[in-house]
Amino acid sequence: MKKTLISMVLLLGALLSACGDGTQTQTQQSEPAPGSAPEPASVKKSQLQDVKPAEVVSLSLKDLGLPADADEVTPSGAVSEALIRDGQLRFVTPEDTGETQKAEFEIRSGATRSVFHVRIRSQRPTSAETYDEAPPGTLPPLPDLIVEGLGPDNVLTGAPLTFRMQGISGMNLKDNSHGYITAVDNPDILLILDDLWSFNLADSSFSISGPAMQRMLGTLPIGDFSIALNLSRDSDFGVVYYIRVTKAEAKLSGRLLSEQGDPVTSLAGRKVLLEGVNTGMRAVAVLDANGGFALERHVLPDIYFLTLSDLHYPNVVRTSFPIYEGSTQAQVTMVVPPGLGVDTGANTAAQRAAPDSAAAQSSVTQDGKGPPPRSIPAGKRMSPSTPPAADGVNRAVFSATAAEQDRLVSKKIDFQVPVGTESVGVRITVFSDEESLVIPEISAAELEKLKQSEVPPEKRKERKYIDTWSYSIVGLPDTKLSANDLARELRFYRGKITKTACVDVAEQTRNAALNISGSVSAINIGDDLLPTTTTVELILECKKLKSASDKIRVLSAKFSSPNKNSYPIISPITVGDKDKGNGNLAGLYLSISQSKSDNTYTIPLEIRYSPTDANITEVNLGIAELFSGAPLNSSTIFSNVNLLTQAHTKEPGLIKFPGISLPAFTNHTKALETLAITVRLKGSVGGVAVNSDPAEGGWIEFGGVNKFTPLYLAGDVADLSLRRYGSKRDDGGDSWATRETISWLRSGGRRYRFNDISSQHVTQTQSGRSIMEHAGHSDGRQIDMRYADGEKGYSDALGGQSNGEHIKQLINAAATEVDKVNKRRTFFYDGPKLAELRHWIEENREMIRLEAANSSTRAIYIGQSFIEDALVHGKFPRDSVTGPIEIPGSYAWEKPAKVVPEREHMDHWHISLWN
Repeated sequence: MKKTLISMVLLLGALLSACGDGTQTQTQQSEPAPGSAPEPASVKKSQLQDVKPAEVVSLSLKDLGLPADADEVTPSGAVSEALIRDGQLRFVTPEDTGETQKAEFEIRSGATRSVFHVRIRSQRPTSAETYDEAPPGTLPPLPDLIVEGLGPDNVLTGAPLTFRMQGISGMNLKDNSHGYITAVDNPDILLILDDLWSFNLADSSFSISGPAMQRMLGTLPIGDFSIALNLSRDSDFGVVYYIRVTKAEAKLSGRLLSEQGDPVTSLAGRKVLLEGVNTGMRAVAVLDANGGFALERHVLPDIYFLTLSDLHYPNVVRTSFPIYEGSTQAQVTMVVPPGLGVDTGANTAAQRAAPDSAAAQSSVTQDGKGPPPRSIPAGKRMSPSTPPAADGVNRAVFSATAAEQDRLVSKKIDFQVPVGTESVGVRITVFSDEESLVIPEISAAELEKLKQSEVPPEKRKERKYIDTWSYSIVGLPDTKLSANDLARELRFYRGKITKTACVDVAEQTRNAALNISGSVSAINIGDDLLPTTTTVELILECKKLKSASDKIRVLSAKFSSPNKNSYPIISPITVGDKDKGNGNLAGLYLSISQSKSDNTYTIPLEIRYSPTDANITEVNLGIAELFSGAPLNSSTIFSNVNLLTQAHTKEPGLIKFPGISLPAFTNHTKALETLAITVRLKGSVGGVAVNSDPAEGGWIEFGGVNKFTPLYLAGDVADLSLRRYGSKRDDGGDSWATRETISWLRSGGRRYRFNDISSQHVTQTQSGRSIMEHAGHSDGRQIDMRYADGEKGYSDALGGQSNGEHIKQLINAAATEVDKVNKRRTFFYDGPKLAELRHWIEENREMIRLEAANSSTRAIYIGQSFIEDALVHGKFPRDSVTGPIEIPGSYAWEKPAKVVPEREHMDHWHISLWN
């Protein structure tokens, strides 16, 4: 519900796909603009799921509800490149500008015209953000903050910085305003700005001079930071702003080469797309006549993917590389293989090349040097990987194994499907020796012991530099098979992931052969030395092989958003969004009931299976735990609820649910970390009863990711149910929390009375607010709680009930006692209400101080106005009988930096947690 530091909530960004690029294709009907002329009946308008900057997006025409013969697309807005090919709409998004961008696609199929709108959501917003808990339109909007002096992507350049609120001037903010800088992954204060800036009353601005900026830059390390500004005149006016800034020194440049090592000179004006895995940086650079490019902005130490923007061969020409700490100049080369419609000069170069000369390889140098040499201990030497299956008459295998440090190994896919072929099978495997050995399996007994301890497991510090892998298969109709990711994700699958597909190509091979192209690649980025392998296997006539099978196989299973009521679900969309508020940690969240199923907010589900003529009679869901990157030695828990009793449609090989209600898992204890959701099909093939194997294609994905953070109803926990306050309960439940949040409420002697946490499946409105009308509260880690009542409890009245009215009455009653003493002109202050108020202040200060000091706390929000006056400033309010004088026996409190006064928190205080 409450605003948290922008740097904190931008940490992870959206999870990268383990078997896809994270793009959703679910659409919803758009409402016409007020007063606009009605569209012709032949026009369909839809809103696509948000996409990311600097990427090639491929969407299935079938999933968009378009006929396969749609062949004309016209882009507008932020997108200028779009193409319809192989049954897909493909387009390239622009670089991240720091703001959400919008694009539109008009697609024609005969007389039918379809218009699709899409938002390109910034992964690193550059505008200053503030938080306003008030529902839109209920209170005057908070002023925008204007920041002058930052470079592109909010880089601190050393130039003077100025902070000024738009429309505010002549307001004395000098005495009560504060500023500080924290690291993106650590809420502890690194630098206080109060002694560095100067105040200008004329425009109510704060400025940091050039020399002061140089001192600041000398203090800060390379990295991402958040500047927090609490600009306040008094408790009647105060706003907190957050802006993400960066100190970066490395400049990146590069060149595209042919396999013979010559510059590719035919791509002038084309673009390359850059993605920073951990930083969320997404940029675009234009190639010159020599195949070179130079990024205009600085880059941070991270792992990066670089991709040639190409709609005909999407994501095929791609490399990955690290930028290490201390680098100031990095140069990357990327090899363009022949046969992709690009004139690489290969014929001429081949004539000059010496016999048996090695082909050029993609590489990176930093400050003119290659990767440092490695001394490999005997125990760390490469273990022999299982060799991929050999090519056969109806089979081809393309495989890349990366072992040498920071050297990309790539294999081009080039496969011809003969005329008359009915189907092509695809089997993709990514395996890492390194990630298969990270943590041994956990026994059921050990797991239960961990759960009973109620202590969240210690998080293993992740290495920044991890192996990467990538694959892209192009040419198969209406099929998107493209992904790239860190090898770290393989830990959830015993070091190996497998993806299969069986694609109908009968129409495409009716009169001619079908060419399939693409690439597989891997790179061993300076870590623990063991190799990573990416393999693609192509098989002819998979349908015939599967039809003869005695199995039902799940080819794919996908959740999608928004749901049938047009509400975004599962993944919060307001992470770091300037206009919609802030406070949510990125992730995928599912509400797992342990008592009864609830169908308030349902989830769209699509299941594709083979053989297409199988008779499916039952669909069951199961959950399997994943812990610290290691698979648990426990079987999947399946529900016996048959989802086919819920609304659905069937086609050969396809079952669609417009919105399922997740069954209750009464025999499941709370997961330590994340869950895999699996699907099992029961039915018959050729009259023989068979079941699908959930381990073979049965994992349900959302945006290509198939691990979810489970949420449980804190209000259903026996020793917490009596600590809920308020009578209003939102439909679907409003206390859905992570296991760690529930543990936090129960541990440390806490007795706080709480209310809202998150809604079922973190359902949101289209504006990005929680369905419970909170700006945050969509990650299971944000809790509203009563204030301490001054009597060692958290009772309703002095806990904030009725928008803090009882607290205000106590403050006014204490002010009346003090006023009577003042009129008698004595100096002895006493009275029951004044004593009661002092106890209230002391208990709340101590409670908040302790929680703010906890490393698990991201941010705390308290009320403004009379709450801030008493609790922070130790004064009576301006409108009390005494006026704004000091409360006798109290004092001004130097509140922790994590504590933020906010105008909609008079009836409760709020905490946002990391875990």
